[in-house]
Amino acid sequence: MHPEVIIHNSVSLDHAVTGFEVDLGQHYGALLAFEPEAVLAGSTTAKTGIEIFMDITLPEAEADRHRPEVRPDDRRPISVIVDSRGILKGLLHFYRNMEHTKDVVVLVAETTPEEYLDYLREREYPFIRCGGNRVDLRGALRELGERFGVSRVVSDTGPELNNVLIREGLADTISLIVHPVIAGEGEKKLFDSGGRVALELQKAVPLEQGTVHLVYAVKR
Repeated sequence: MHPEVIIHNSVSLDHAVTGFEVDLGQHYGALLAFEPEAVLAGSTTAKTGIEIFMDITLPEAEADRHRPEVRPDDRRPISVIVDSRGILKGLLHFYRNMEHTKDVVVLVAETTPEEYLDYLREREYPFIRCGGNRVDLRGALRELGERFGVSRVVSDTGPELNNVLIREGLADTISLIVHPVIAGEGEKKLFDSGGRVALELQKAVPLEQGTVHLVYAVKR
């Protein structure tokens, strides 16, 4: 049985994820309130975040090449990154050093380049290899629960991965911080699941600056 999966994102009123300024305090405050044991992201989102918020020229230090001790009493979530193409080679130390992350686990596929797997092994990054041309998310999430004791995952990523979670029936909850703006045409929209998905409202909480936190259960 795979862990509980919560999709969390900040969106405009027309469910765009670009074209407006996200309140990061609200976004991550709501995310951490779910008390996830793992935070899931796609490699493109992870790389974009590194490029925007960090100094990508900082070299990897010797300490970055070793997996930190993971203590049972450490309540921080692990970062789980889907990266079947290995685009984060040379960049994962940025995630390893994040204040709110206690470990980094990478999801890869059978077609993932061997040189990327060598990079992960040499630097002691745990990885789950599941799927042929792309990561089998259902199988990978099940193994994540079995190997790392994860029972709740929050997906904090872009539309592509989130829509896969919806299409494959893996998402249990959708959490949205809705900003009071219509982003309009040309902006990247969150939902394109390819089919109708029924939801049940769990809560609607007004926040500061006109935003609203909506939480929906995905109806089976």
